[in-house]
Amino acid sequence: MMYMIRDNRFYIAVKAVIFHKEKFLVIKRSNMARGDHYYWEFPGGRLEFGESVLDTLNRELREEVSISADIIRPLSIWNFMKNKNTEIVGITYLCKTDVDKVKLSFEHEKYAWITKEDLSKYNIHPSVLSDISTWDWENIVGEV
Repeated sequence: MMYMIRDNRFYIAVKAVIFHKEKFLVIKRSNMARGDHYYWEFPGGRLEFGESVLDTLNRELREEVSISADIIRPLSIWNFMKNKNTEIVGITYLCKTDVDKVKLSFEHEKYAWITKEDLSKYNIHPSVLSDISTWDWENIVGEV
């Protein structure tokens, strides 16, 4: 009898919807980043072993956009099958900052501060757009 062993992988990730005044930050992956470099996204990344969720979020904000932000609350929990053996479960947090100057890491090549109405101008991954469509934007803007 032969057994197949799959190399399944499971990751936990965090993302930040960072508001500065009435706009929030989106960043575009560079061709030096792993993954799909033609999509715009929210800053964030995967937890490292032993790291807390909030420590991860703060580290990723420092690394990717050189911003510190006040973390207000979770906005959504999501999961994504990257391929048939890799699943990513994530939490997107609502954040705010007093600064609008961004310094990108090598993983990203562009950034923009946008409104909800601007989303259609950016190539956001369909799964992220689906998640965004469930958010109570009036409440979100009122919290920041």
